[in-house]
Amino acid sequence: MNTSQSRSNALLLTLSGLFLGIGFAPLPLGFLAFFGFLPLLIVLERSVHQEQGFLRILRQLYWTFFVFHGVSNWWVSSWQREADPYLMIAGITLWIGHPFFFAVPMLAYVRLRKRLGSGFALALLPLCWTAFEWAHSLGEFSYPWQALGYTQVYNVPMLQSADIAGVWGLTFVIVSVNACLAHIYFAFAEGNGKGNSEGNAEGNVERNAGESFAVRCTKALYLRRTSVVLFVWIFLVTISYGVWRMRDFDHTELLARGQNVRMGIVQPSINPWGKWRGSPNEQVMLHVHLQDSLRFALQQQNPPITRLDAVLWSETAIPYRILLPQNYPYLAMLHAWTDSTKTAILTGLPSDILYNSRKEAPITASVVPRLFDTLYMESFNSATVITPTTRITPDSVPNAFPAGIQIHRKMRLTPFAERVPYAEAFSFAVKALTWGVGISGWGLGKEQKTLDFMTSPDNNSPDNNSPDNNSPSNTTATYAVRIGTIICLESIYPNFVREYPLKGANLLAIITNDGWFNGTPGPEQHYMIGAMRAVENRRYLARCGNTGVSGFLTPTGSSLQRTEINQQRAIYAKLPLLSEQTLYSRLGDWLPQLAAAIVIAMLLLSFKKTM
Repeated sequence: MNTSQSRSNALLLTLSGLFLGIGFAPLPLGFLAFFGFLPLLIVLERSVHQEQGFLRILRQLYWTFFVFHGVSNWWVSSWQREADPYLMIAGITLWIGHPFFFAVPMLAYVRLRKRLGSGFALALLPLCWTAFEWAHSLGEFSYPWQALGYTQVYNVPMLQSADIAGVWGLTFVIVSVNACLAHIYFAFAEGNGKGNSEGNAEGNVERNAGESFAVRCTKALYLRRTSVVLFVWIFLVTISYGVWRMRDFDHTELLARGQNVRMGIVQPSINPWGKWRGSPNEQVMLHVHLQDSLRFALQQQNPPITRLDAVLWSETAIPYRILLPQNYPYLAMLHAWTDSTKTAILTGLPSDILYNSRKEAPITASVVPRLFDTLYMESFNSATVITPTTRITPDSVPNAFPAGIQIHRKMRLTPFAERVPYAEAFSFAVKALTWGVGISGWGLGKEQKTLDFMTSPDNNSPDNNSPDNNSPSNTTATYAVRIGTIICLESIYPNFVREYPLKGANLLAIITNDGWFNGTPGPEQHYMIGAMRAVENRRYLARCGNTGVSGFLTPTGSSLQRTEINQQRAIYAKLPLLSEQTLYSRLGDWLPQLAAAIVIAMLLLSFKKTM
């Protein structure tokens, strides 16, 4: 390979990484993803034609996805003044290792290209990449943050198709467009439109040196007319579907015809490192103060809003074990306050399970020495809802947590930051690899269930949408609010979130910290991932981040209201409760599973052809 082509390849590989990575939030440049693979595919076509070896191709892929990860996910190391070495090393390690994962589907494409031809391999490329992204969301080492479908979160009409196949469907669309463009380009590069039967991108341009650029373009478009039609059809169908579906979720109409919940969000903006060194009770009282300030402000409006149904607090907003017996007075005071305000609180907090012996306890359990024996305690990053109707008495306290308290324990934990993946198998490394900030070393939740409470219209409130406020039935009408509660990284797992509508959730809520990444694109990316979950399941979604971004998202992925980073603020919105189950909610990851089956079959066929 000559120096000129080496430089050309390096530029093309860099451009692919840049175009694919720069489309993630907060930049509205998602359109670049639609031709982000094209430069990489040109280089791979050259490599196949020149019969380059596996290692050279792997180096090319590694560089592209090293750039891709760096552009879209560099912020994981935090890069703040207070960021500790553990977090920075973990982020850098991810940056170095992650490109190898992204190389896998492209190596499968190269294999198919060599054995089945260019056109067939390009047709299978969307399946290869979609199947890979889905597989990358499985297991405790998973990290599906960079699914390409997220580049379209600001493209609201196109975003609507996520209710069919989830974020994977948008990924499939993006890669399909790239494959169409590559198929057309290869015909153009061949010069005469025929050339090598395998679709050689180098082509034989010399035979048609006299042809103008326009003539060659016309020839390429004619010869690849199927790809041209498919390219146009993809955009027309997805955009038309999006415009049509958006009409079904007009916010004003949904408020007028359905059951609604008056929801608040408290964003305390507490330093995430300092919260574990500060006074836990002061942090809880800060939430109480912000919530009371919001409630009083709403009561002063004209007309007034007399009360809120529920208020969302952030992940570990209560940063101590308030459910343990010795902390009953604090829990009782918090419950008395919810009784007085008639407002439920959905909050993050640690919870625990006690074991009598080491044999019963998991490897992640800590030792609790007592006077005459030893207990073992496993801690969980959890969420609970404290409602005005929950009755907490001294008799209920000696249990693991008070009777009547609902708990969701986080089931998808951040690798290494919250739990060493597969800790039971790697018990020898648990202590060495556990992050020493906060409680850390969390247990893995086992049961996914909604957090529920009852609410009713308030006849004294202008929020009452009943057509007849004087009707006697309005004074007794009640309905259940079932919240699918998502803690931090759980929000990046589409299949996890879609289980909530199947369990009856009529509202989704995300609680997170995100303060570790202030000043980076991380919080905005995480917020817009929530928008994807809202569209996939057609639910309103309330999101509370410790330092932001917090806000209310509609079933079309748009924001009703949101906060800025580091604002100490409480906000309010009225959210319709929806019960529709989308195709994605019902069928889940049907598209990537089908894609995986087809790709595996084609790869086996390619090996059979070799033999």
